[in-house]
Amino acid sequence: MAETITLDIVMAGRLRDAGHLNYGKRGGGTIWRHTTIPRLQAIDRPTLDEAETKRLGVSRLREWSVDGGRAGSLEDAITALNVPAVLTPEQVEVLGFVPEDWVQLVPFRHEISERLGRKVGIEIMLLRQKGAIENELRPGPERRGEPWIRRAPGASLAVEQGEAA
Repeated sequence: MAETITLDIVMAGRLRDAGHLNYGKRGGGTIWRHTTIPRLQAIDRPTLDEAETKRLGVSRLREWSVDGGRAGSLEDAITALNVPAVLTPEQVEVLGFVPEDWVQLVPFRHEISERLGRKVGIEIMLLRQKGAIENELRPGPERRGEPWIRRAPGASLAVEQGEAA
């Protein structure tokens, strides 16, 4: 069994910018990923409208998520983190192809999609959110970053019991 996640463990890490969202006229949002707990994310978003801003007394809200699904409060997220991620059979199948050493994401995704006869981009994204895959950007042509992935150390290749996320 993995180490129990506590508030102290969450607070010992940091959140890093993992992307931005467009909420139209309401403004933008920021996606944050925890630096040491890959299953934990937060989204800072604008409130829905002036009534929500008045009611809550803030103009931005933080929404926590675990394994890509809403978790509610940080306390709820910590509870969810202490339950193993549930992988679907399709995710386990794709994870079985992901090597332990780094590979370029795009050629890998195309090769596996051809081999399996279906698109696998969503499964790769969900595996990343569930902490089974790691990714990083590496320098590429024209100074643009290229995504690389590998199987996370210790990632299970078994379908967990329970409801798939």
